[in-house]
Amino acid sequence: MKLRDPRPEIQRLEELVTAVRRGEIRLPRFQRPFVWSKSDMLNLLDSIYNGYPIGSILLWHSSERLKSEREIVGFEVATQTADNYPTNYLLDGQQRLTTLCGSLFWNGEDERSIWRIFFDLEREEFTFAKKPLPIHFFPMNRLMSTSDFISQCTSFQATQQPKKYIERAEKLLQSFKDYKIAVVRIGDIPLDEVAPIFERINSTGRKLTMVDLMRAATWKDGFDLTDAIDDIVAEVRTAGFGEIPDTYVLRAISAAAGFGINKEDIDKLRHLTADQLRTRVNDAKVALLAALGFLRTSVSLDDLSFLPYALQLTHLAEYFRLRPEPSGIERTVLAQWFWATSVSRYFASASTTGQTAKDLDQMRKLASRTIHGLAIGDEDEELDITQFLFNAANLRNATTTAFALLLKSIRPARTIYGELLDAAHIKQKERHIFDEIVPPDHRFAKRNIGLLLNPFKEVETGPQHPIYIPALEENFLDEECIELWASGEIDILVKRRAAIIAGRISHLTGRLAVFKEVELGDPSPANS
Repeated sequence: MKLRDPRPEIQRLEELVTAVRRGEIRLPRFQRPFVWSKSDMLNLLDSIYNGYPIGSILLWHSSERLKSEREIVGFEVATQTADNYPTNYLLDGQQRLTTLCGSLFWNGEDERSIWRIFFDLEREEFTFAKKPLPIHFFPMNRLMSTSDFISQCTSFQATQQPKKYIERAEKLLQSFKDYKIAVVRIGDIPLDEVAPIFERINSTGRKLTMVDLMRAATWKDGFDLTDAIDDIVAEVRTAGFGEIPDTYVLRAISAAAGFGINKEDIDKLRHLTADQLRTRVNDAKVALLAALGFLRTSVSLDDLSFLPYALQLTHLAEYFRLRPEPSGIERTVLAQWFWATSVSRYFASASTTGQTAKDLDQMRKLASRTIHGLAIGDEDEELDITQFLFNAANLRNATTTAFALLLKSIRPARTIYGELLDAAHIKQKERHIFDEIVPPDHRFAKRNIGLLLNPFKEVETGPQHPIYIPALEENFLDEECIELWASGEIDILVKRRAAIIAGRISHLTGRLAVFKEVELGDPSPANS
């Protein structure tokens, strides 16, 4: 079967849910979790009862051996044997089929289950209920089995309206057994070609990531990429760095396997054995934690929200995988590279596939000591930090993130107003921990250059508020800046602070940092 020849057919509801239960229709790992509300579930059942359309189901008939779910919100499904391929993977219709399977095949044990759905034979509507149950509440999990259905109907003989209840139960049964659903199957195409199809038909607009695809593709006995990634995420969280995105982890695993970090390279993971994958995952975990430890001690990054570029962590993790214990000089070289790539926006402009591969190769050579430095442009040139200083302040972009990290990198003990700062105050990158020294109506307002650390907004602040002089240097200011601030000479203040910060960056990077005065008056410098 070809992609251009999707095969539509009509199937009875009972056939579809039975196929899911037997594992003949599988839910691939790249599907999103079950998210329907109780009202969504009841509305679906009501539509079927009344004969309303509920949309079609899309299946992918494939020989790909993908990781699939064995349990869906507490509802267990069977798994096929290794020889039962090609098989059908569910691309569209997960929420509907999950609701149907869960409600019709619930085992009845857990009283708190979301599948405790009943049909009220008096009001002819679906509902959730707990014990004790009215006799006219028909359990949906006793509908499809002939013996269960007969047994449930027999219990109505003790009521005052046995005929009414039995007739309505039979109507319920027929509405589900006779209900037909349109099913479309697409042919046996590669996994990466399925991704855009899934994205287009997914009602939430959710895009598949490389992590989603690899979770499904790394089908190995005894190995589950989902669990492996979750373990690393938990380790990073326990180490105090907050949440690390799955994509960061996947790149580190691919690099640890000796591959690149682009999509085509990451896809090679599917060809490794379970033992090889386990080894590479462990290598990646150790390397990531070592890289994060370096960032904490060398650049004061103790939460991933302050990481300017994801690729910085990827490259550092690969370095520490190959050289777990670098010398002091080597650590200095890494710190200089980190700050230089941060303030120059290197990874914003050098993110092509070829350049990414070249950068990773350079990092590996540095770790093996075949080279002794990392090229970031022309090392003899000055480091232009104009955009770093004067871009619009936006904590969602890398430039402001780098500027925020610079502010906290000295670990200032106090704000310029004298309030004590500790690590907890500036742990995560959040808007409330920042203040501005530039008035809101000035042309330099809301630019990086004006940001200050000050989580104490309840304290009255401003040029006339007493300034704690010992804290100025730690906040990239001096007494001249405060005098300019008090006198309203903001243009000169901005230039003075820019020079102070440029001096600090020159020290951190080992290169002369400069900015272009001609751009100081630009009302809208580009964001990164």
